[in-house]
Amino acid sequence: MRTLLLALLMLNVLYALWSVLRPLPLPAGSAAQARVGDSLVLLGELDHSPVLLAEQAPELCVALGPFASEAELQAFAAVHLPDQTWRVAVDQQSILPMYRVYVPPPDAGLQGSAWLASVREDIVSANLDIDSYLVVGGDLDDAVSLGLFAEQRNARNVYDQIEGLGMAVRMQTESRAQNLYSIVMAGDEGSDFIQEIVAALQATSANASITEKLCEMIALPD
Repeated sequence: MRTLLLALLMLNVLYALWSVLRPLPLPAGSAAQARVGDSLVLLGELDHSPVLLAEQAPELCVALGPFASEAELQAFAAVHLPDQTWRVAVDQQSILPMYRVYVPPPDAGLQGSAWLASVREDIVSANLDIDSYLVVGGDLDDAVSLGLFAEQRNARNVYDQIEGLGMAVRMQTESRAQNLYSIVMAGDEGSDFIQEIVAALQATSANASITEKLCEMIALPD
């Protein structure tokens, strides 16, 4: 009996020691917080918001013109822009077409000056007053040209007269273009200087003006 009581007493002492020495439980949520602090962050979870970069403003230029020829432009610049940095820009502009009437050379027989003489003889025999000359080179080589006309009705009139002579006459439209030249300068020139140049430019040509454009959009000569 005494042994049983001692055994129970020892068990109580051991339980009391275990209760004192055991680790205290962590508060609720502490383990989860510890795991979050040590967890890895995947690349896909990073913020991929675009970084805004400062864009450089495009360079602006001023164009003075147009001039009908490069020689005219150079003369103006020599007088009014002797100490300025500038360059030449070229713009091709379509103009009204013209109309050519001609008689192509025959596939066989007369050629060159002999063919021209034959066509002229038929024109004179019909009492027609039409100029003619032999084309040398190009797509109309050896053809007899009967004129290049700005008005289509005038070309048609000559065409009808020559067709009445039984000739294989033809009429074609010829597209045309002209080059216009401008002086290009940096757009940071002083306003007083620009106004002086505009006044001088308009005194030279009533159609001339100054325009502001992106430098990269101005066509330069080859």
